[in-house]
Amino acid sequence: MHRRVSAAAEQILLVQVAVAEATGVGLTELCSVKRGGVRTAFARQMAMYLCHLTFKLSAYQLARAFGRDRTTVRHALHRIEELREDRDLDRMLSWLETMLRRAGRDA
Repeated sequence: MHRRVSAAAEQILLVQVAVAEATGVGLTELCSVKRGGVRTAFARQMAMYLCHLTFKLSAYQLARAFGRDRTTVRHALHRIEELREDRDLDRMLSWLETMLRRAGRDA
C-alpha cells in the first residue's frame, strides 16, 4: 500500500529544494531539526516565508513540516518580510516566488 503525499508536503519539498539550490545550503541541513549555522537558519527562514507567501501554508503547517514551534515560524515570516527592503534579497525572493508558483501550477 502506497501513502499519498499531501499537496502541502509536496509544496514544502518543492520550496525546500528551490531554496537549497538558490542558497547553496544542503537540503539535509535545511530540513534538519538542528538549527545549524547562520546561513542554514536564514535559508530555512526563507523557505518558511516562501511556503507561506506562495502556497498560503499556515504557521501551524510550517511548524510541523520544519520541526519548529509556531512562534519560531512567525518570527521567520516577520524577519524575512522586514529584510525584503534589501534589493538583492527582494529580487531573489521575487524570482523564487515566480518559479515556485509556476512549478506548483504545473505539478
